[in-house]
Amino acid sequence: MIAPGVFTYAELLGVLDRLETPPGFKSELVRGEIVLTPQGREHSEIIQAGQEAARAAGVPRWRSVSDVLSPFPGSRSGFCPDVSILRRTADRAAKPLPSSDIAAVIEVVSGDLGEKDYGIKVDEYAAAGIDAYLIADPFKGLCTLYSEPVAGRYPTPTTHPFGDVVTFVADDTEFVLDTADWPRIG
Repeated sequence: MIAPGVFTYAELLGVLDRLETPPGFKSELVRGEIVLTPQGREHSEIIQAGQEAARAAGVPRWRSVSDVLSPFPGSRSGFCPDVSILRRTADRAAKPLPSSDIAAVIEVVSGDLGEKDYGIKVDEYAAAGIDAYLIADPFKGLCTLYSEPVAGRYPTPTTHPFGDVVTFVADDTEFVLDTADWPRIG
């Protein structure tokens, strides 16, 4: 953890952008702290399924990215969503990726059992106007879908057990995820 107040938000984003994360981890800036999160095979399989759903929906490969830094200055955070589906109007060359360019996010719960995913990220993604936010939780075998934010907040989410087909709309495109073969942990 880096002592609060030592670095500006811009400096922390710069550190995160240059950080050489160890294999098997991803790094994010969460409320001013750089956090390393373990990533396993289960995460990789679900991330690939999310990107395949984007391709099946006709989204070009460049609009479905994984672990790309996006600033959320309202919480002094810089998230690297497991899958970001970008808007048609997104700037392909933007670095870091503006949150306004993100239409949908898929996050896979990791070692912290979703503390960030079910809390901070719900608030930040809704405030940023992200159309849909899907949390895939391999520990519980559940997907939680937040969609259609109103006044910077998501209405009540829907929950789907792994095995269901989950459908959501983002940037006027329908995405269909068949979770029948999604792996569980534990």
